Amino acid sequence: MNTIDEVIAACPHQLEPCYQSKARAIDQRLRTGIPYTALGGKPIRCCKTLLRFKIGLSFRLIYQITKGGYTPCALITRQRLDRELKRRRPSLPMLADQRKQNL
Repeated sequence: MNTIDEVIAACPHQLEPCYQSKARAIDQRLRTGIPYTALGGKPIRCCKTLLRFKIGLSFRLIYQITKGGYTPCALITRQRLDRELKRRRPSLPMLADQRKQNL
């Protein structure tokens, strides 16, 4: 199971401290039971078990809905998320797994 610190560390971009604190705040609030809609989260239409949160103008925090709650998956740029959602064969493992389940 990924933690928010692992997801932030795996982000290949230089992430500002304000974005890191916003991602941690979203994670903490999700763990306390606040609904994702109250935090600005939106489901990804083509992948029903994934949620996205806007972290500033350029970054998106992706969560997976699991039986035990929510698991952070990735912190990626908006452009990469758009590109992955439009691809037939996504390179992000979480999107590839979800599309296999939908087939």
